Amino acid sequence: MRSRSAFFVAFVFFCLAIPGVLADQNTVNWKGNFAPCNGHSELLKHERMNLGVRISTSNPQLGREFERAMTFWSHVLDMSWHDDQTSSCAIELVDGTPSIFHNATIARSQFTEWQNFEGWIAFDPRAPLTKSEMYLTSVHEIGHMLGLKHNSSPKSVMYYIDLEGSEVLDAKDINELAIHHKLRVRPIDAPIAVNKHSLSTVALRADTAIR
Repeated sequence: MRSRSAFFVAFVFFCLAIPGVLADQNTVNWKGNFAPCNGHSELLKHERMNLGVRISTSNPQLGREFERAMTFWSHVLDMSWHDDQTSSCAIELVDGTPSIFHNATIARSQFTEWQNFEGWIAFDPRAPLTKSEMYLTSVHEIGHMLGLKHNSSPKSVMYYIDLEGSEVLDAKDINELAIHHKLRVRPIDAPIAVNKHSLSTVALRADTAIR
């Protein structure tokens, strides 16, 4: 779950001061009238993953930035991804309905360990996001689906809200990823810049998976 920067920063920090307001306390995923991805069990594998991705957003630019985010993750984890417009997909990007979003959030992921998991990541189609915000928010939400929780460091891409400036995967993020998946990078490689210009650098360091 990612909140919008600037307009909502004061509101979100107020909520963070109240225990449990933004905590991931529920154990049942949000629902929607979207086609399920029956291949979402691929996300639970600790060995190499091959993830089918169905892009169902009405925003073509968001679809492109989401694909770039998937490519980023394929350099961090031992995984590949491909376009899959069938029910065998593992992840689906959808236009969320107002009932899905709360506390000024602009995007939400389902969690693999919660009930009613269908492989959905929803964006608010009304949110006026820049290309950079689409990309970084996509990285954040895919991170949730890969097993990452929120990180208390404002520098991490897994922080609660979208702040201005460079965002990274830090050692905490990478160690948490290693619990769930095989990695191409190591904690000593952290921090790993998440901006699009860093992709070639990550790829050079991620030729083979860490055994």
